[in-house]
Amino acid sequence: MALQIGGLLAPGGRELPETWDLGPRLPKCAGVSTASPSLVLRFLGAGGAFSRRYGTTCSMLEFAAGPRWLIDCGRQAPDQLLEAGFSWHDIAGQIVTHVHGDHVYGLEDFAFMRFYEGREGVEPVMRGGPKPKLLAHSAVRDEMWETLAPSLRYLREGEDLRAGTLAHYFDVAEAEQSEAPRDNPWAHAERFEFEDLAIVCRESEHVPGKPSCSLEFELEPGRSDGRLAWWSGDCTVDAARLSALEPRTTVFFHDCTFVDYPGQVHGAFSLIEKLPRPVLDKLVIMHHEDDLETHRARVEALGVRIALPGQRWDLHRGVRLED
Repeated sequence: MALQIGGLLAPGGRELPETWDLGPRLPKCAGVSTASPSLVLRFLGAGGAFSRRYGTTCSMLEFAAGPRWLIDCGRQAPDQLLEAGFSWHDIAGQIVTHVHGDHVYGLEDFAFMRFYEGREGVEPVMRGGPKPKLLAHSAVRDEMWETLAPSLRYLREGEDLRAGTLAHYFDVAEAEQSEAPRDNPWAHAERFEFEDLAIVCRESEHVPGKPSCSLEFELEPGRSDGRLAWWSGDCTVDAARLSALEPRTTVFFHDCTFVDYPGQVHGAFSLIEKLPRPVLDKLVIMHHEDDLETHRARVEALGVRIALPGQRWDLHRGVRLED
């Protein structure tokens, strides 16, 4: 069951601080709509890879027309979804930023459940039910199969006992456009269109040499200057890129760590502090450690907002919705 504390949902009854100052609800973003939200992001978990208090970061995209998609599906995702009152059969698709356990280890559970079991009027895939969609950069998708294949490949076709592929379990989205490779052999960015939305999976710096993407949600597809919402996945701070996107961006969700170490692979708060004020006004930190409260004064002094489990965000306006 979920426990209501200070207007926030604490999955599994975990105690969350009641006095967090979440910063201003309205970032400085001109030309935003005051209409009812047409695209909402709900945090099921908001912590880092080893978080137990806030849960590993997993979020749900909720479209006004009804479909729900997950952004990353880590080892805690099955329980996070259940605690929020949803099941695997409520999920139309999966968006994956990269392959680490806190981002993909829930996918085997999801794929098997949808393939073999029907529920809530949704037939199992093996009996002709709808395949959930899968959206990921092609290089990320290749690594996903390396992780999932030891389980998912065991489907029989004729004499072949290992005929299973991602396409047996998912409706795999192919990119509409791509950008030429830069520092790695795969495309620098791939653009997909779905659910009246376009999304760009753009190569970002996480672990050197590993496919990993940030997400640019194009909120007005077809407009070169249209608004977007930005999701870091896991990556280091790229001040130049964030500054370039800022005029069009309603909200930046950036992974964050308060631990500085050589070979940093996340958004170091010491570098987030140095970002330009217009970017900070639209920034929400996520994927933080469980000792977040010990850094409270530092975060509040900067004026950025903090993602916590149960929060819902209107991506078109870049604001957190009232509980």
